[in-house]
Amino acid sequence: MSPQDALMSYAFLGLPAGLALGLVLGLVARREDGWGGYGSVRRRAARLGHIAAVMLPLIAGFYALALDGVTNAAAWWGVRLWIAGGIGLPLVLFVAAWRPRFQLALPVPATAITSSAVAFALAYLAY
Repeated sequence: MSPQDALMSYAFLGLPAGLALGLVLGLVARREDGWGGYGSVRRRAARLGHIAAVMLPLIAGFYALALDGVTNAAAWWGVRLWIAGGIGLPLVLFVAAWRPRFQLALPVPATAITSSAVAFALAYLAY
């Protein structure tokens, strides 16, 4: 499996999962007081988690297309970090919406995503 295949697999599995998650969130969000009301931190964290669950797999698909043929070590590190951060960030955001003290864990997946983007840039430049 190439780095592009791994990213595309994540994109094609993660995007429907993120959209399905949005359907589930809609059941709670349709109520005025769902997740503490429209402007609450809990509801904003849940909405951000949904956006991350949809957009990170989509961006992974774009990276897979842009890095076509790049198979160096930086590309592989980028793939590992992107998938870990792409799964971890929505998960931590939803847990933080449930229990706000878990907001302290947000830098871990956010750093993985940022490091992955840097690794992809280095992989492309070294190609």
